[in-house]
Amino acid sequence: MIICCGEALIDMIPTTLDSKETAFIPKIGGAILNTSICLGRLGADVGFLGSVSKDLFGEQILEELTNSKVNTSFCIETSNNTTLAFAKIANGTTTYSFFDENSSNRTICLKDVVLDDEVVDTIYVGGISLMSEPNGTEIENFISKESSKKIVFYDPNVRPNFIENRSLFIQRFEKILSQSDIIKISEEDLEWLYPNGSFEEIYKQWLELGLSIIVLTRGSEGAIIKTKNCEATSRGEKVEVVDTIGAGDIFNGALLFSLSNHKNFSKKELINIDKESLEESLKFANKVAAISVGRTGANPPFFNELDF
Repeated sequence: MIICCGEALIDMIPTTLDSKETAFIPKIGGAILNTSICLGRLGADVGFLGSVSKDLFGEQILEELTNSKVNTSFCIETSNNTTLAFAKIANGTTTYSFFDENSSNRTICLKDVVLDDEVVDTIYVGGISLMSEPNGTEIENFISKESSKKIVFYDPNVRPNFIENRSLFIQRFEKILSQSDIIKISEEDLEWLYPNGSFEEIYKQWLELGLSIIVLTRGSEGAIIKTKNCEATSRGEKVEVVDTIGAGDIFNGALLFSLSNHKNFSKKELINIDKESLEESLKFANKVAAISVGRTGANPPFFNELDF
């Protein structure tokens, strides 16, 4: 089983009324939630581990998780209101204003959570859940406890306007990175984290840390995977973009789904996945993400919607 650990929230998506006024439509969101839903819809054995409010938005989140075949038994109930992210969409690019103080995502408590090693083999983390407190520390400590026996897939998914202390965030990033097996990072995140570095230098350092698979996404140019044994690339699919909300999260879910079906998907054998299989996984992830960006909000397809 794959456990997606982190935030669940509501994206408030702008729409223009007939009166020309702007209204906001609530859509389920959050990097970790989006990825769990993508995995569930594709048919993975996946559970969501995070705080979910008892308010009406929390009910909406739980309903969508259930409908998407995601295991909700790991959800932590809270009376704090659901985190809201108001989106601004311009030229296909989305920026956010977060309403997070004292919200559901700030109440996650993981010290008593025990994952059965015979059931759970992978943990997916990242997103804004690692950018604020006390939830950031909770998840960081949880990864330290679980990473020796489970594959860790990490996407920092940097939101600079959400990070209060850059140096502390980078310390956390480097600690989780050192405990990870797979990292997906965008060109924008890489530039923010390493303004004077190059990917060619950085990925070699990461491989020396013990990472098995390093994925760099390059927008419409597609993505590249680096391992110690090979390199794989895949160009993005051309599609009419409605919005990019959750595109990276859904890419991650589809990539993880494809990788998890490979015979070498284990903590010790990840590095031995061959180039052809990595390219197939990238193409599959690009295909699933391309479908999502053609829809409003983070709305990944079910497996039976894919056209092979």
